[in-house]
Amino acid sequence: MDEKPQNDKIAFFSARKDVLKNRRLPEWEGFQYIKTIKDVNGFLHNFEHLQKYSGANKYTISVLRRVEGKTCLYNYFVDNADLKKFFQCCFDGKIEGEIIEIDKFNPEILA
Repeated sequence: MDEKPQNDKIAFFSARKDVLKNRRLPEWEGFQYIKTIKDVNGFLHNFEHLQKYSGANKYTISVLRRVEGKTCLYNYFVDNADLKKFFQCCFDGKIEGEIIEIDKFNPEILA
C-alpha cells in the first residue's frame, strides 16, 4: 500500500510531470517550452525578483575535447550575463569541443 507523500510540492511536480508526458508541447524556433505565469505556490512571477535571481547565477559548462590524443574535459565558469558571449565563442570556433553538461550554481543557495 502506497502512502501519500508528505511534501505537497513533490506530489504536485510528479503529477504535472505525468500530465506533460502525454501532451504535445508548443514549440518556438524548434524548441519545446512551457509558459508559466505563477510559481508552484500560486503567486504571480515577480519580474524584478527573478531578474535579481538570474544575475546571481553562475554556470559550469563542461566541454569535451581531444587534445594530443587524450580525452579532456574543460570546465568553464560563466556568469549568467556572459552566457550569450560564451555560446557565441562556441559558434565562432573560439571554444572548440562538445558541450557535455551545463550545471547552474547560485552562490546565495549554500545548502
